[in-house]
Amino acid sequence: MKLFIASVISIIFFGVLVAFANEKSETAPPKVGDTAPDWTLQDAEEKEHRLKKLRGKVVFLIMGNRKIRKEDDKWAEAFQKEYGENEQVVAYIIGDLRSVPGFIPKGFIRGQLKKNPPAVKFLLDWKGEVHKRYRTEKKKPTLYLISQKGTIAFHRKANFDSETYAELKKEIDRLLATPDPH
Repeated sequence: MKLFIASVISIIFFGVLVAFANEKSETAPPKVGDTAPDWTLQDAEEKEHRLKKLRGKVVFLIMGNRKIRKEDDKWAEAFQKEYGENEQVVAYIIGDLRSVPGFIPKGFIRGQLKKNPPAVKFLLDWKGEVHKRYRTEKKKPTLYLISQKGTIAFHRKANFDSETYAELKKEIDRLLATPDPH
């Protein structure tokens, strides 16, 4: 009987440890050097975009929500002004749309984005799954720069400022100077 009780306690203890380890690993955002979590999202025209298909390009992700859209747009405009003509680098705003009331049709949201498009492609994260995986900030944009190999090269949670933009630009330029791994 003592052996049975000890076994049950051991199993419960092990289960708690596994649950704690999973919870802890899920709460940490991906960091520089990690492989970027893949995603597939649609834009306002319902065209699919997938991170994995962008290998070979430098990818800048501006992750935000409707309350910080103006800050997202500042990042997008600065990026577009600097790199808009460069086919080796692409940027997306990924909008966390979990806070949009359910009674507002998705078509209405798409229509608004078509009327007032941001400087870079806007992707719709309706359920917030990408934002959950990337552990985004609600009060300011979460920025990720992904290398041609698919690894995270830069990560910040920041409103637009010239110092952070200079750091981002330096990293983009460094990646663009690196030969394509493919």
